[in-house]
Amino acid sequence: MLRWSIALFRVFGIRLEVHATFVLLLVAAGWLGASNGGAAGVVSSVSTVVLMFVIVVLHELGHAFAASRYGIRASRILLLPIGGMAEFDSIPRQPRREILIALAGPAVNFLLAGLIALFFGWSNSPSAAGTPANWAEVPDTLLAVNLIMGTFNLLPAFPMDGGRVLRALLGLRLDYLAATRWAARIGQTIALTIATAAVTYELVAADNGLWLLAVLFLFIAYGAETEYRFVRNREFYAGLIVANVTRSDYLAFPPATTVGAAFATLRHTVSQDLLLIEATGPVGLVPRSRLAAALRAGREHDPLSRHADHEFSVLQAEWSLGPVVADLARGKQRFFPVYSYGRLIGVCDTGRIDEAVRLIHHIAPRRNR
Repeated sequence: MLRWSIALFRVFGIRLEVHATFVLLLVAAGWLGASNGGAAGVVSSVSTVVLMFVIVVLHELGHAFAASRYGIRASRILLLPIGGMAEFDSIPRQPRREILIALAGPAVNFLLAGLIALFFGWSNSPSAAGTPANWAEVPDTLLAVNLIMGTFNLLPAFPMDGGRVLRALLGLRLDYLAATRWAARIGQTIALTIATAAVTYELVAADNGLWLLAVLFLFIAYGAETEYRFVRNREFYAGLIVANVTRSDYLAFPPATTVGAAFATLRHTVSQDLLLIEATGPVGLVPRSRLAAALRAGREHDPLSRHADHEFSVLQAEWSLGPVVADLARGKQRFFPVYSYGRLIGVCDTGRIDEAVRLIHHIAPRRNR
């Protein structure tokens, strides 16, 4: 879902992108504006949404500037219909740094609210928190948006800013993964409680005003689980390289080997994909499922090269495992030759990586005894 983004431009070297569904939000804002005030309502409503998301960008830039103080770079800011998200190269493990980075976003909102109140005042208009009826009410609306956004983000519902502060505080007593798990579970409890309360109120009062709030907190609960799994996977592969999960007991055949001859060898070993190799190195990959399909079709006299993938990627043994696994999940290839300094040392079967890593984690504590 997060790949459906449109690149806009760079802000202080940070790539600014907008999710494709953001267009739907502008269309909805224009439709509501037209129903309330015709063409002028469309301009006012759409302009207000754009200004609100300028505030979101400034909020995320607050995080980015705070992170840059610790040498952490933000690669992009993604605007979603429910808000914004800054992507960082890494997240600091030091609780104090994470707290300061998390609080920098709401601090920007409160600073903007103060500046708006200083220059424009606040008339306490009843429409301040909604779409302005005219341009004179825009400052009141933006002031209210900043106050609401700043306060809302301080809720201890991970992965919101307040939830990240909670994780940092938990990190003073727990390891990083455990702190993330507790912050995620607490955040999900808060988010689901609020979402349930909003839905219950709507069903009882039939007011139709809190459905969006319920959806928003469901997204937050989902985001908490997604980020926890991301951290869990990163910790799972931490400190490992491709060489740690590379197998040397692979089967390799000349391209002219028949399907039947290859199967005769394969039936005496563990089920695996096959590597086609010549004097110059690997020239093709034969998935075991394709080999079985050729046998079922009576093609046992075909050369393996006829059923092979001849365009494939290779891995380097020295690459960090975590980023490699993340990249492999996006592709279709599941079997890779592995090289180390130009020499073929084995193969990597993505379907067996996690099994190998679990075995490494199981053996490591015993070696340290």
